[in-house]
Amino acid sequence: MTSQPLTQMAPEAAARATLVDGEEGDLYAIGMDCLHPDLRAPCDLYRRLRSGEFVFFAREGIPFDDRVKASLLELGVECLYIREQDVGRFFLYIKQTLEKIVKDPAASAEHKASAVHMSCRETMRRAYSDPRASFLQQAHEVITPTVDLIVNDEEATRCLIRLTAYDHCTYVHSTNVGIFGVALARIIHGHESAAVMERLGAGFFLHDLGKCMIPIEILNKPGALTTAERQVVNRHPLDGYHLLQERGFLTREAEILTLQHHEREDGKGYPAGLTTPDIHPYARICRLVDVYEALTAERPYHQRRSTFEALKFMQEKILTDIDQELMAGFVRLFARS
Repeated sequence: MTSQPLTQMAPEAAARATLVDGEEGDLYAIGMDCLHPDLRAPCDLYRRLRSGEFVFFAREGIPFDDRVKASLLELGVECLYIREQDVGRFFLYIKQTLEKIVKDPAASAEHKASAVHMSCRETMRRAYSDPRASFLQQAHEVITPTVDLIVNDEEATRCLIRLTAYDHCTYVHSTNVGIFGVALARIIHGHESAAVMERLGAGFFLHDLGKCMIPIEILNKPGALTTAERQVVNRHPLDGYHLLQERGFLTREAEILTLQHHEREDGKGYPAGLTTPDIHPYARICRLVDVYEALTAERPYHQRRSTFEALKFMQEKILTDIDQELMAGFVRLFARS
């Protein structure tokens, strides 16, 4: 079987790869920043040659320190690969590593923020590419310490806000919306219980799950969408709702955020055309941060705006109907970061 370079596929996908020893197996790409320099590799690691073949790199248990990472970068290696059957073990490693760093009183705010952003990005990548119940559960398990950090650590939250930039994929967009959404909800609805904030956080991170049903050529189309393509895109709130419902993750908070994050105060939103009295305050937060993240991201169909340009554009053009107290709370996030 001829191996197919993963760079020709969606980066989220696993690939059937031929190894140089003739063995075949499903491999899953992981970023090297997912491997903590102070810990050992959680499973066997592979790398891809320029020829397109995959070679064994290191056994489970290898110390993956900065020296090893630097040597791989010198060879032009940007990611490593693990066997598909090791993915569960790998995400358990991510969760345990994240919990250890977040709870470590000696870890800096910058280190905690970096670990949270990487862990969320990786688990969202998996959940959005393959929304099986087990992968959504992995996402929830990583979201929990993330929400705890944002609610309880002001300095780490400021660091997280600074990390949310240059989106190229739906899963990165969802990670950033999750961070912004929880941070703003803490300001506006800080009286809510830890359990509610945790469920709310999961809803923010998974609000766009239905986009995994949109063909990639429509999702990243550089020009204007046709009427038929727009109808496909506008289905994603309902598609996300049904995915979460079928897999047993439809909390009240997730239902609100998934279904209402594209509703508008004037009734011109979708999917239900709700007006002000029927749009939940959580959904207003999600809509606001969703718009901001999209404007400040580099997309195939527009250039990114600076924070100042995006906030000005939102207030003057897009969100003229938005509650000004909510907008002011969002602006405060950047004043503190």
